[in-house]
Amino acid sequence: MMQNRSHNIFTQGAAILGLLVVLLCQAGFAHAETNVRATVDRSQVSSEESFTLSLTADSILFSGEPDVNALEKDFHIINRQQSSRTNIINGKVNSSRQWDYTLVPKREGTLTIPALPMGKYKTRAITITVSKAAKAQQTGNESMYMESDVSPRTAYVQQELQYTVKIFTSVNILDASLDAPEVDNAVVEADGEERYQSLINGRYFQVIERRYSIYPQTSGNLTIPALTLQARVEGYRPSMLDPGRLVVKRSSEHRIKVLPPPAEFKGAVWLPAKEIALEESWSKNPDTLKVGDSITRTVNIKADGLLGSQLPALPTIELNNAKLYPDQAKIEKGDDKSNWTGIRSESLAIIPTHAGEFVLPEVRIAWWNTDSDRAEFAVLPERKFTVAPALSTSGETGAASSNSLIPNTPTIHNKEANEPVNTNAADALSDQTSSNSVFMWVVVALLLLSNLGFAVAWWRGRHRSSATPITPEMESNSESKAFKVLEKSVKTKAAYTELRSTLSKWGQCYCKRPVTLSELGNAIPELRTFCQKLDAHLFSGHDIDFDTNALLDTVKSVRSKGTVKGQTRPALAPLYR
Repeated sequence: MMQNRSHNIFTQGAAILGLLVVLLCQAGFAHAETNVRATVDRSQVSSEESFTLSLTADSILFSGEPDVNALEKDFHIINRQQSSRTNIINGKVNSSRQWDYTLVPKREGTLTIPALPMGKYKTRAITITVSKAAKAQQTGNESMYMESDVSPRTAYVQQELQYTVKIFTSVNILDASLDAPEVDNAVVEADGEERYQSLINGRYFQVIERRYSIYPQTSGNLTIPALTLQARVEGYRPSMLDPGRLVVKRSSEHRIKVLPPPAEFKGAVWLPAKEIALEESWSKNPDTLKVGDSITRTVNIKADGLLGSQLPALPTIELNNAKLYPDQAKIEKGDDKSNWTGIRSESLAIIPTHAGEFVLPEVRIAWWNTDSDRAEFAVLPERKFTVAPALSTSGETGAASSNSLIPNTPTIHNKEANEPVNTNAADALSDQTSSNSVFMWVVVALLLLSNLGFAVAWWRGRHRSSATPITPEMESNSESKAFKVLEKSVKTKAAYTELRSTLSKWGQCYCKRPVTLSELGNAIPELRTFCQKLDAHLFSGHDIDFDTNALLDTVKSVRSKGTVKGQTRPALAPLYR
């Protein structure tokens, strides 16, 4: 009995071993003779229908992966699946790997699925015929459909086209995707999305509306391709395990005739729009300006039907007896609260250096009215304002001080020589005059004492400075310290106010006298641009385009040419000689 059991075990082991040998041989043969193929479940579909492409390799040991990037030229890939199977029939092993792709055509006509690489192999090409979908959606009988529209149908180059896509659905959407339109030779801007309900043929539909602005860049025929909606909606019998049913819908394709600019337009920049306006604003009333005050003027170019990037720059202004600091232009996009689609803002800081009347010239921009189909001008009238002289506070103070030192001594005027004088009033007046005289002498004595103290302090300071003279080495050391502080401000990316302060302090050490940034730029031409930009930031308060590393390199170059050479005189002339 033990022998029979051992014999059975031996027989079973031999059978299993033989089966493994057969499997290995079949697998090796299958791998050596791997075939790949491509098939579709339908070769004729409508533009709103999907079909399945299957790529199969006749070996489970096939390790390659299909390259399906070429499909995206003419098809949307909305689903991908992978599977493998093995069958053993009469000792013969059949195995395969399969990739299934759910495709939706992007356009109508005859489309080709190209030969697709699968490892070192390639599939054969397949032809698909795509017909136009039936337009039953206008009746409102379908549970989901799409509509699209574009206006106008004929436009000028760079004119705004308003493109609208609407999705109507009476069923719940579980998942959906709709790509933005891609139009050749045009700029496409999304303008927002709205959701609302609409009653159609007695049924309520939820409407998803997307709006786009399209700006053609070349004249000729412009094609806006159809958009494809891929959605999963609730099944006819919703359940927790139901993934929903796939729905594919397509919008209509639109063709637009784009015209070149008309010959009668003579403007420098072609600007087709519904409206263009010029507006100005001031940081304060310009009629209250005095010499040395700073004021910022902002001019806005607003357009309905153009992007802010399409609007031109304002002409350069030259204004005598004033310093001008233009700021970087700001480009903005309009919103739903206004009718403007694009805004360009330019700010200019003005610092008058002389009193008098100033005139800012008229600004005139030519544009083409697309509603009336004729040329028009947006005009900002010239602006005049008067600048008053700067207040001389020192003169007023001096006059007040002088008046305070001279007592007001009233005098008595008799109307007639023989008119009697009131002796009591004369005595009172005499007492008041005496009191004022005493006060005057006290003030004079205090002034003499203060002048004497000032003279003593000056003499001591002169003696101390003559005892410890400032050497050129000490001045050079001070300049080196100021440069290190400036270098640290640049490397730590300090604020512009701190950078302005450290640059000014270094300039004073370098020039050995108090200097403003404007004077430093005039003394050292290499630094003039940097000084003007820092001044512009101070007066305008806006961000500036400033390269701090370039500033540091320029200062290093200036120092290498000869730092504080030949300037050993004191910054101020002596008080007495």
